[in-house]
Amino acid sequence: MPAPFSRLVRVARTGSTNADLLAAAAADPGSWPHLSALVADSQEAGRGRTGRPWVTPPGRALTVSVLLRPRVPAAHLPWVTLLTGLAVRRATSDLLGRPTVVKWPNDVLVVDGGEPDLPGWGRDRKVAGILAEAVPAVPPGADDGGAPSEHRADDAARPAVVVGIGVNVAQSPGELPVPWATSLRAAGASVSVDAVLTAVGQHLAVVLDRWEAAAGDAGAAGLTAEVRTACRTIGQVVRVDLPGGGALAGTAVDLDDAGRLLVRRPDGVLGAVAAGDVQHVRPA
Repeated sequence: MPAPFSRLVRVARTGSTNADLLAAAAADPGSWPHLSALVADSQEAGRGRTGRPWVTPPGRALTVSVLLRPRVPAAHLPWVTLLTGLAVRRATSDLLGRPTVVKWPNDVLVVDGGEPDLPGWGRDRKVAGILAEAVPAVPPGADDGGAPSEHRADDAARPAVVVGIGVNVAQSPGELPVPWATSLRAAGASVSVDAVLTAVGQHLAVVLDRWEAAAGDAGAAGLTAEVRTACRTIGQVVRVDLPGGGALAGTAVDLDDAGRLLVRRPDGVLGAVAAGDVQHVRPA
C-alpha cells in the first residue's frame, strides 16, 4: 500500500492532537489537505467522547488526529466514526493476528483479550478509541493553499472532520488506566507506534476511497455490511445512556443506512440512536 497521509506532522508533546488540528485547520485550511495527520509522542489532555481525560505516556501509544475532507454529501459525514473504527479494527487485527471488533460507536476491542470477566465487557478488552469532531466551516473565497492532492481544487471549501485515533501499543498491564483496557503488546503483538500509524493510515485511506467512490453511500460501497459484521454490539442486550439522563434499553438488532444503532425495546418498539446522541452503550 502507498504512504497513506498527504501531510504528516509530528510533535513530541501536546495537550490534545484533536484540539490542535481543529485550530490549525480552521486558521489555515489550505495547509491541511485531506488525510493530513498530526501525531504526538505523548498527549496530556486528550478527550474521550464524553469529555473524559485521556493521557498517553511517551512512546507507549499511538495518538494521532487525521483531517478528512471526503468527497461525500455532508449528510453522510456521521459515518466517519464507524468507518474509522472499521479501519482501526482491520489494522489491529492484522497486527495481532487475532480478532478485534468494533463496539458501537467508537471503540475497538480485542476479543477474549483478558481475564477475568468484567461487567459490561466480559473478556473483551478495549485497545483503541476514536473521537470525530467537525472543523468550523471555511469562509467563501478562502485560499486553498495549493494543497497537493486530488482534492486540491475545492479542498479547503469542503466540510471537514478531524478524527482522533488512540491505540494502546506498548503499555504493560500495570500501565493501563482501567481494568477493561489492553494494549497490542499485552495482547501478544510487539510492534512499534510507527508501524501501527502506518497500518491504521493505510486501511483508513482504502476505506475512504471505497466510500467516496460510492458518493458516500456506505451500503452501496459494501461498507455497511462490513461494519455490521465487525460490530460486537449487534445482538447484545444493551442500555444506551442518553444526554439528560434518559436511557434506551433493549436488544441491538442492526445498523440503519445512516449508521444509527437500532435497538428493539422489550415492548417491540424499534428505536434508532445516532452516535452523537449517546453518552454510553453498555451490555445490560
